[in-house]
Amino acid sequence: MGYHDTMLALLFLACTPDVGDTDLDTTLGDTDTGGDTDTGGDTDTGEDTDTGEDSDTGSEGLRDIRDEMARNADACAIIGGHDDVPAAQQYYWGEFLGDETSGWTGDEAWYLFGNEAWYARGLEDCEIWFTVTAEVASKGACTGCDAGLIAEAVVDTDRTTCPASQYEGYETMTEPYAVELLGDGSVDWYFPGSGSYFGRGYWDASGMNYLADDGCTLPAD
Repeated sequence: MGYHDTMLALLFLACTPDVGDTDLDTTLGDTDTGGDTDTGGDTDTGEDTDTGEDSDTGSEGLRDIRDEMARNADACAIIGGHDDVPAAQQYYWGEFLGDETSGWTGDEAWYLFGNEAWYARGLEDCEIWFTVTAEVASKGACTGCDAGLIAEAVVDTDRTTCPASQYEGYETMTEPYAVELLGDGSVDWYFPGSGSYFGRGYWDASGMNYLADDGCTLPAD
């Protein structure tokens, strides 16, 4: 369970009872079936891709987990044993500001970093942005989590730089999350339906964020 009650009260004054898995549409690339899209590429190279050009810099006080987003140029170089398949390394990021009483508002983003074949096809690195609102929900199968929430996301075309075909069918989405707040100021994120871990971030009295490395993805068309 989470760290100390004083800080938890600021974020989660009350949690709904655990009523089991929530049957909801999935979002941001995870179908919560246990299927792993990680191709085995190691993205922890120490190369920081945060160039300061993000469409949104996040909360002023909350530590930005995107500072730890490192691009590995070789992560998607070989797909299915071939070096000529266009693909992009993908990260999912989200930030939720607020508390249990008023709910949370924030953003989620899908970052795509292409390989050489991706660029040769005329594609570029790009971002897909979503505006998010969330409220307290069930922790589901994550019995060790401190709270659950249900997020409603709507694509923000003004900030999105990827072609519309890349997010077709994901313009509006609903996703349940469960979180475990840790004493060092970090937070682990889970899918409550399966209880599976998918990412980590930071939390404070203003809210929380996450970053998830989800391996490689192919162009939409």
